[in-house]
Amino acid sequence: MKKAFTLLFIAHFFWSCTDTIQSDVSTAIETNEISDDTASSESNLAEEDQPGQMTFNDSEYLVYGINRSFQLDTLHSVDEMYKGILSDGNVTMTVQGSCSEICQMAGCWIEVAKSDSTNVFVKFKDHFTLPIESTVGKSVVFHGTGKVDTTSIEMQRHYLDDKVKSGEVVSQEDYDAIVSPKVDITFIADGIMVETANGN
Repeated sequence: MKKAFTLLFIAHFFWSCTDTIQSDVSTAIETNEISDDTASSESNLAEEDQPGQMTFNDSEYLVYGINRSFQLDTLHSVDEMYKGILSDGNVTMTVQGSCSEICQMAGCWIEVAKSDSTNVFVKFKDHFTLPIESTVGKSVVFHGTGKVDTTSIEMQRHYLDDKVKSGEVVSQEDYDAIVSPKVDITFIADGIMVETANGN
């Protein structure tokens, strides 16, 4: 009887070990599959962050943003965009201009110049960014929505902080002059083309 019980115990022990090994192998396979999926997902995200390339009017451009296939049939100047927002309050259009300033912290906004040398602020939808070192002075074509907007006191000071961090001289008087929210034109771009160095 003891022999039968011992044999039964040994058989049960080996059977349990086999299940554990199979379970460990299955878990390892599943873990590898998840890791592969995660790596693939991270790889795809990295690819999405890379700019596209295109030729427009015989110049080479890099394309950034969540909308990289906007229409280029009708382009408006920065002045036309500004006047359209002032008259209609809210417009959706494609605008061509020149980048006169960029956020020196992350490249998350730019300013484009009007013909009178004043600038219009352009923010990027979903916070995509542009290369800080190679965008100012370049021709840009961007699509999105413009509106009359209010910039808070805190945000105005934040923009001055960005200028200080980029090496510009900003006086205490500039900070002290910010005493109320600023009503102005803002454009939210969902996609932008930036002319490359070869396009100059």
